[in-house]
Amino acid sequence: MITALTLFAGLTACNEYELKAETDGYGAGDPQIALAPEVLNFGELARGETSVLEFEVTNVGGGELLVSDIELGAGNDGFTILNDDLEFVLPAGASEAIQVEFTPFGVEQETLAIVSSNDELVPKATVDLLGGGLVPELEINPNPYDFGKTYVGCEQEANLSLTNVGTDSLDITSIDDFGTTDFGLSHSLSLPMTLAPGDSTQLSIYFDPNDESAYTGEFVVNNTGPRASLVGIAEGEGKFTAEYKEKWTVPFDPPTDIMFLVDNSCSMDDDQARLANNFSYFIQNLDSYTNDWHVIVIGDDDGCKDQAAGILKSTTTGYESKFSAAVKRGTGSWLTEALLTPAALATELAAGGGGCNASFMRDGALLHVIMVSDEPEQSSAAWGSYVNRIQAAKGSASLVKLSAIVGDYPGGCGSADPGTGYYDAVNYTGGEFLSICASSWTSYMSALAKASISVDTYELQATPVESTIVVLVNDVEVTTGWYYNVDANTVVFEVDIPEGGDVVKVSYAGKANCD
Repeated sequence: MITALTLFAGLTACNEYELKAETDGYGAGDPQIALAPEVLNFGELARGETSVLEFEVTNVGGGELLVSDIELGAGNDGFTILNDDLEFVLPAGASEAIQVEFTPFGVEQETLAIVSSNDELVPKATVDLLGGGLVPELEINPNPYDFGKTYVGCEQEANLSLTNVGTDSLDITSIDDFGTTDFGLSHSLSLPMTLAPGDSTQLSIYFDPNDESAYTGEFVVNNTGPRASLVGIAEGEGKFTAEYKEKWTVPFDPPTDIMFLVDNSCSMDDDQARLANNFSYFIQNLDSYTNDWHVIVIGDDDGCKDQAAGILKSTTTGYESKFSAAVKRGTGSWLTEALLTPAALATELAAGGGGCNASFMRDGALLHVIMVSDEPEQSSAAWGSYVNRIQAAKGSASLVKLSAIVGDYPGGCGSADPGTGYYDAVNYTGGEFLSICASSWTSYMSALAKASISVDTYELQATPVESTIVVLVNDVEVTTGWYYNVDANTVVFEVDIPEGGDVVKVSYAGKANCD
C-alpha cells in the first residue's frame, strides 16, 4: 500500500510533477489537497445494517493545509461523518482519515463529502458517496408540484402518485395536511395502506389562493420506510382577474318604497291599533332622511294594495288616517298568517307596471317590506323561495330589505308565538327584527325609518376578493364601521352612514368566474 507520505515524497522527487504543479498554478510553499479514494461505495445493505468506510485527506503541497469544514451534500439521508473534529491543520505530507457511516434509506443513494480548505485552486474537494438498500422506499411524484398561475377564487386540483420504489413492502400510516387554507388534500385515502414493491396510489391535492402572491406549502406522508416522514411540496402563484373601481354620489332625498303587511286575524286588534297610532312617529323619523317616500298596505290575498288608501306619499292629504284604516280592516284572509306569500305577489304585481300596484315600486329606490304578526310565518314553501321572488321582481338583492314586528325568537313572548320564517328572512336581508310584545313601539319607528333608507348599502358589479376591498367617503379611506355582505355582494355601512352629497368609492380585486 502506498502511504500518503510515500506518495508525497514520490511526487516531489518527480520532475514531471514539478512541471505539473507550475502548470496548475501551485507554488512551492502552497498547500495542496488530495483525497483518496475519490469514491466510497458502501454497496447494498439490508434494513438496519450499517457500514463504515473512510477516505484520507492529504496535504501534497508545500505549505500548511487548513481544513475548515467537512460536510455532506444534498440527499445525504443515511450518511454520517463520524469524526468529532472537522477542522484541523495538515503540515506538508500529513494525512487525516475521515470515517463515514452509511445506513440505507433508499434503494439507490448518492451524495458528496465536501472538504473545505485553504487550497486556493480547489477550495472545495469532494468524495462521491454511494450506497443502496434492500428496503422499502416511498416516492412522491412529482415533488415539488407546481400549480403555476391560478386565478384567486378558482380552485385547482392535481393528482400525485405515491409509489413504493423499494424492494420490500411499505405501509402509509397517515398524511399530515398542509395546515393552510391555500393548499389542501382534496380526498382522504383509506389509511393505513400497504404498498408492495412497485405499487402506487393517487393523492389529490388542491390550490386555492386568496391573494395575488406566490405560495409554497408542505404536507407529510408518514410511512414505515426508512424515511418515516416524507415531505411533499406544492407551489403556485395567485393572480387577480381584474381591478375594479366603483363610485356613487349619495342623493339628498333618496327614494324609498315601503310595503306594510299586517296579520288581520282577530287576535291582532290591539297590535293593528298600536301600529296605526305609531305611524305618525314613523313618518316623522322617515322625513329626517327623505321626503321622497311611497307607502302601501297590502290587505288581501291577491297581493294588491288597499285601494282606499292607494299609494301614500308626503303630499297625500290625510295619509295618517288612510294608513290607520288600511291596517285595521280585519278581513281575515286565508294568507293573513303567511305574509311572505302576499309580499311576493305584491312585489311581482308592482314590477309588472300595469297591475294593481302600478307606480308604487321605482327604479333605484329601496323596497322595504314590513310585516306584523303574532304567529309564525306559515306560507306553503320555505321562506327563502319568497325572498328570492321578491328580490327577482325588484331586480336587485341590495335594494330589498325585510323587517318584522313578531313574536320573539326562538321562544315567543306573551300571547305571541315565535316569529319563525320571519326571523330568517329579516336576517338574510339585513332588516329589523322587533318584538310584538313590547309595551311601546315608539322606538321601533326610528329603527324602521332608518332601515327604509338605502344609503347604507352599495351593491358591487363584480364579486370581490374580500381582503382587497378599500372604501373611501369623500376621498378619505374608511377602515371601520362597514362590512361586506357576501350573500348580497354589497358593502354595508353600520355607523357614520354617508349622507346626501357624499361621494362613496369602493375599489377591489375581482374573483374569477371559474365555470
